[in-house]
Formats: sequence, C-alpha cells, structure tokens
Amino acid sequence: MEGGWDVFFDEHYLRTYEPFLTEERAQAEADGAIRLAGAEPGAEVLDCPCGFGRHAALLAAAGYRVTAADRSETQLAEARRRLGEAEWPRLVRADYRSLPFPDASFDVVLNLFTSLGYLGKEGDGGVLREFRRVLRPAGALVLETMHRDRVVAHFSARSWDELAGGAFFLQEREWDPVASTVAMRHILVPPGGEPEERRIVHRIYSVTELVEMLRQAGFGEVECFGGWEGAGPPSTETRLIVRAR
Repeated sequence: MEGGWDVFFDEHYLRTYEPFLTEERAQAEADGAIRLAGAEPGAEVLDCPCGFGRHAALLAAAGYRVTAADRSETQLAEARRRLGEAEWPRLVRADYRSLPFPDASFDVVLNLFTSLGYLGKEGDGGVLREFRRVLRPAGALVLETMHRDRVVAHFSARSWDELAGGAFFLQEREWDPVASTVAMRHILVPPGGEPEERRIVHRIYSVTELVEMLRQAGFGEVECFGGWEGAGPPSTETRLIVRAR
C-alpha cells in the first residue's frame, strides 16, 4: 500500500483533484474547522496532511501559527510555489504515522478532506494516537471525512469529468461491504496523449467505528456533526465532521 500511496498523491492527484478544490470551498472548510476547534488567532495549528496548503494558507492569513505537514514532496512543492516567501504556514515533510514534533506542541490538529483510511484500522488508529500526542491537554482535533452510511447510500461505480484543456478524468470504484473498502481506479486521459492510471484502496469507517477509534487513541470528548456550523448529526446526505478533545 505504501508505494501506491506515494504514487497516488503525485502530480496525477494535483491534475485530477485540484480543479474541484476551489478557494471558496477551502475557505468554508478552514473557517468551519477553526471555529469548531474554538481557537483564536495566534493559536498553534497543525494541518496534516496539508496537501498543497489550501487550508493552511488561509488560516495563516487569518493570524494562526500554522504548521503544514505532508508526506508528499509533490504536494509540498506546489504549496511552496503558491506561498512564495510567506513566513507562515511553515511547511514540513512528515509522515503522520510518526510526526517529528514534541508532545503537546499544538492547540489544534486538522485532518481534512478524507485523509484517513489508507493504512488499515490498526495503522489509522496509530495516526490518531499521534494526533493526540502532539495536542496540548485542552486542544482539539477536527477531522472531516467520508463515512460508510453515505457511501452505501450514494455509491457510484463509475464517473467521469471533463477537465480544463480537454482532458478527461475517469473514476472506477469497487465497494467491498465486508472489508468496508473502496478500491479506486483513477484514469487521466489528456488530449492526444496516453492515459495515466492510479489505483488505491481506501477504508471507509462508520461513524461508530471512528468514534471508538478516537476514544481508544485517548480522546475523551468526541462529537460528530453533519456540517461546519456544528448543528445536527451526520446523515446519509452529509459528510462527517468530528471534534475530539
């Protein structure tokens, strides 16, 4: 899985996903996450994994001291290109299974846009323990992800989108209800070029499973929401947002 993980989040990911990750969406997610965390400007925030820094840049501009960590050098290089010489956020190449930060380093940890579920249940539980380790005692983890009930209700085996410049992005998905995984095949078809393919398997947790994993990782207070306003539980019509302290 590790090799597939690294290859999946290379330039192919940027070309296929970035067009759908608008600044308007990033602003709503960043504002909602930091509001749920209850942090004021000046707080120390870890955005992990940060991708190309879309949330981290907005929070840094709002006055938060953001450390943006990601395993992918491709994602970090794009973040550096966008940020230029800005002091914040600080970009760090790091694997979230073993974060290079001392205990109790941050007031907030953000894990956004379905960034958990690639390591199996034991491995993902270890990531949650790392997030708990680097949080200060009164700190909050805000996690935003897909959840099993929504996937089952709205599962689509195939989809395609036309990208800028005439390229096409095709997705094929195979749902395994026993393992609770989606095997994904992503194909980018550039105009006049050879198709590029990436594959990965993603574990989709139920809300109940994820809450249990967070408690096993050492979080005492776990709350689940269906929107950034923090009102109402998740449903088959919403993604899952979790605040854990």
